[in-house]
Amino acid sequence: MIKPIIMLLRKVNSREKVIHNLEVYEEIANTFSSLRSRPWPIARSVKGGVILDLGSGPCTNGIYAFKYRRGKYVVCLDISFSMAVMSRRNIVKNGVLGDAIAADMLFLPLRDSAVDSILFIASLHHIPREYSLKVLKEIRRVAKQFSIIVITVWSWRQLRFVVYTFRNILFYIFRLVKSVREYYIPWRKIKRIYWRYYYLYSLNELINGITRSGLKILSSGYIGYRRNRSDNIYIAVTPIQ
Repeated sequence: MIKPIIMLLRKVNSREKVIHNLEVYEEIANTFSSLRSRPWPIARSVKGGVILDLGSGPCTNGIYAFKYRRGKYVVCLDISFSMAVMSRRNIVKNGVLGDAIAADMLFLPLRDSAVDSILFIASLHHIPREYSLKVLKEIRRVAKQFSIIVITVWSWRQLRFVVYTFRNILFYIFRLVKSVREYYIPWRKIKRIYWRYYYLYSLNELINGITRSGLKILSSGYIGYRRNRSDNIYIAVTPIQ
């Protein structure tokens, strides 16, 4: 198993990493959606109006925010076509007004100042660091004045990543990889393992990127998907006027 991980970590083309995750999520879409049916409570923090769920998966959070905030429209956007299809089914099932788009968050197919709220939950960490500023600038472009944007990513400080981090450090020492903070995390499906790409940002890295992209931080810290946990970084932002 070590050899395949080294080969994945040594990929130098950031675009290949994005495409790799697209292919993985196409394969695991069904099982992923069934295990990610509960929304994040922080999704309530956005405004109503037009809500963009970016990297939506099955759009659990976007639909939840739409209902909680009595939104006008929800746009569920994911790079995986299979996820977009599931989002569309969930939109119809829940009787909300909206649509699903299969698209790349590096090039959002939305006009400037189009949305009132953006949920960017557990998605940015799938983007290589070289592309993070591009994505944040796209978010700034499509966000309306005074919109609320909520971003969450996994924290690299979680205990479950200790072995991965130690392994990455060893690989880095022996010059097998170029970054300690890039991870491939397994998803098991019917006796097969799919390796999802992550770059686990520090809070300071995120703050630096956000301030460079024309966004202003309203709040930041650590939260959990489950109660009494703090294993994810969150940042709430708004466009700088």
